[in-house]
Amino acid sequence: MVGSDFILVTRPMPYHRYPELAFLKIDHLSFDEQKVFFHLRNGQVFSLIQDGYLRLDRLSPAQRQDYRLENLGFTASWRHLGGSCWDAPELAWEDLQNQALRRLDEAAWDLEAIELRDRQLVALWRLQADYYNGGLLQFFANWGMPTFEYAQAALALLGLQQARQLLQDFYGVFAHLQDEPTEIALWDIPQWLTEAQNARLCEVDERLGEAIEELQWVALGHFLTT
Repeated sequence: MVGSDFILVTRPMPYHRYPELAFLKIDHLSFDEQKVFFHLRNGQVFSLIQDGYLRLDRLSPAQRQDYRLENLGFTASWRHLGGSCWDAPELAWEDLQNQALRRLDEAAWDLEAIELRDRQLVALWRLQADYYNGGLLQFFANWGMPTFEYAQAALALLGLQQARQLLQDFYGVFAHLQDEPTEIALWDIPQWLTEAQNARLCEVDERLGEAIEELQWVALGHFLTT
């Protein structure tokens, strides 16, 4: 599941392109002996342990308080940690996904037993987690067609039509295998394809990264404002 103890900003974020998410900007931070608390403008509060990846616990109380709100207020950084920062939209996105995953857990991991909104969030989480860990084939092989279809529907709902089309294109490369009399394990799909077909899978896989680069932001705009 999600639920990590840190969110580390490692790539440029499109903060200026999503003014409708201004309610996720950080108002201020507070601290206790173990955690740092992010107080957002919308009243939400997220907490992270201080001895996580950035090791805020190694700073003195004064150094911890010496933070700056940057990137239009969406991030907090500490100069005593070399400028490393925490990102409020990613915390909010992780929280949304965690809520859906908890409800899936309560439903004994039966995807059809939870509400459509939660199915969409779970499918998007699985897509992101598996794609960035091992690619589209890992996503499809781990979860099969139901999650794959929910991911396509969620991408369409968010207006990410290019990403949706890429998922359709990916499946289209090996859709003919469903007519094979032999049952094919999903992880074995590449073994049943030609060199050209496997090259096409790789091409689609590479293109998807750019197509879902801002998925988190678009999803927050949809799931938190509709």
